[in-house]
Amino acid sequence: MDKDSSDIKFVAERITKLRMQREISEYQLSLDLGFSKGYIQAVSSGSILPSLGALYKICEYFEITPEQFFAGKNSDTKLFQNLVDMLREMSLEEQYTLYQFLRGAPIPKRKLKKQSNRVSQEKPRQESDK
Repeated sequence: MDKDSSDIKFVAERITKLRMQREISEYQLSLDLGFSKGYIQAVSSGSILPSLGALYKICEYFEITPEQFFAGKNSDTKLFQNLVDMLREMSLEEQYTLYQFLRGAPIPKRKLKKQSNRVSQEKPRQESDK
């Protein structure tokens, strides 16, 4: 099998797998993407390769990046990527609290630093103390 035919086979199988996971017919996917009714069937059978524009539309439809399409990682959806972005913006303490929450573990109470009341406890200085 030459490189071109293995690429065609990979793309066809990948689209079929994504489609089957969502329980979408070839016909429905074609219509949802605005293609002719037999377009996805032709891609899935290996008769044609989708254009770059069509591939982007397919990836967008399945909420994956082209990189994820070719890597086979369809679990990294846009939602997952948004969550990762939010985690990156959190402090380490916030990340740890969220981690504990997701694990179902008790969330540790934040320890507040006690501020010293030395100023209010000190007796005022008198002129003679100076």
